[in-house]
Amino acid sequence: MIGYVSPEVFYGLIIACIIGCFFVGHAMDGVIGSSGFGVLGNMLILTTGLFLGLLLADKIGLRVSNVEVLAAAGLIGAFGSLLLLVLIKHLFMRVE
Repeated sequence: MIGYVSPEVFYGLIIACIIGCFFVGHAMDGVIGSSGFGVLGNMLILTTGLFLGLLLADKIGLRVSNVEVLAAAGLIGAFGSLLLLVLIKHLFMRVE
């Protein structure tokens, strides 16, 4: 589906995703606190997870032409990656 989008729209979507992840990362920094990675760290993890979720949805064979599937795959990838890394960080902080 991404192959059929014009470059201007594609770059605009990437910038919109990064800006959205910044605001969500800022909110998650307030919620998670010291267990998180800071505002920019949370943003990078959410952005990377979002695009990995979209890539995995395409590789699995989900209907990526459906916007609801893309949104769900992006949200699951973003918050799943943040959850996984926060849990790993919390486990390493307990071991010390």
